[in-house]
Amino acid sequence: MRKIDFLDLIQETMVELATAEKIQSNARIRLRVQFLRLLKSGQATQLKQAALIVGISAKHASSLWKKYRAGGFEQLLKLNYKAGVSRLSPAHQAKLLDKAKSGFRSQREAREYLRQAFGTAYTQQGISVAVSAVENQSESSASGKCQSRAGGTSRI
Repeated sequence: MRKIDFLDLIQETMVELATAEKIQSNARIRLRVQFLRLLKSGQATQLKQAALIVGISAKHASSLWKKYRAGGFEQLLKLNYKAGVSRLSPAHQAKLLDKAKSGFRSQREAREYLRQAFGTAYTQQGISVAVSAVENQSESSASGKCQSRAGGTSRI
């Protein structure tokens, strides 16, 4: 196994890395900065060691290192997350919101409604996100609550 000289290859100073780690509000990006800082400081002499310390897989550590080598610190700080596109059209969202006003007894009932009415399948977690997104997009002051079996209300 060849030894990588992280001290020379990582261009940022320890002060820059420590400052970037402290001010970073996004946990995923902060982890990436911490990963680099551990390598630069010598606390971790291998990618695997740094990965173990920050709690990521060796494969992910390797991909982070490749990303840093290819694009530098700025590239490492970029997240490639792209939000998914809603599977419900605006018309379907309006119908879902109307139905949610009268209440679903459970998330399962809401999932079944979406499957039957629009042919769209959602996971248990996905239904909660879908209804919340529709609520947030709605300009009305709909409560978006559903009737629970115990007679109280709960958010889907």
